[in-house]
Amino acid sequence: MKWTEPTLSSLSTEGGYRLRGENMTRIEVFSDAAFAFAVTMLVISLSTIPQNFNELLTALQRIPSFAASFAVMMLIWISHRRWSQRFGLDDGASTFLTLALIFVVLVYVYPLKLIMDLMFYAFSQRWFPADFQVSSTAEVAVLLAIFSFGFFLIALIHFGLYLRAASKSEELCLNQLEQLLIRKELLLWIIQAILALLVALFALLFMSSLGYLAGLAYSLTPIIIPLVTLKTRKRIRSHLSARSQ
Repeated sequence: MKWTEPTLSSLSTEGGYRLRGENMTRIEVFSDAAFAFAVTMLVISLSTIPQNFNELLTALQRIPSFAASFAVMMLIWISHRRWSQRFGLDDGASTFLTLALIFVVLVYVYPLKLIMDLMFYAFSQRWFPADFQVSSTAEVAVLLAIFSFGFFLIALIHFGLYLRAASKSEELCLNQLEQLLIRKELLLWIIQAILALLVALFALLFMSSLGYLAGLAYSLTPIIIPLVTLKTRKRIRSHLSARSQ
């Protein structure tokens, strides 16, 4: 659809974006179904219905790991949903990137659950159960590398989606504020992609020693995101002040 300022003026806005994709396309419906299936795979991994009280307690101990895995999956889904609502793109490149994201997510779901199981198992001093058994720190490092490479691909695909939106600036009739916000998203996603790739490489290169500690680098994410957001807000303020003059 060729957008114009008159047609865009009737759209609702959210976070500075005019929502061009509020009507769901077939690829979005398929995407939602795929994410729902991925969550179902997480539920199935919780094992069978408890048959006695001890099994019930064990099942309850698995909830934190499931909750963390579920939260990550929902964050990925929300990120793609926001992109869809903001731009409403349904061209070949956008469809390919969305299908690539679905493929990676469906493969990624089990490494995600396994790494969360091991994380809670280790941090709780083995109080939280973990069905997946590892015999050395090297195996933990390899699992971390697999998990990180999956996240690298997810971040890279999101970067590609926003890059595609940026390339359609004229067609989407993006204003200066939206272009600034897209640059913020591009920066956030490429930083996360680079971080995940570095974690994966470090884990593999040093898997026989300290590779399993590479995951601590993800603790930088809560610091990086606010810094990038703060920088973008300063640009937005200067842009708004320039317009008001």
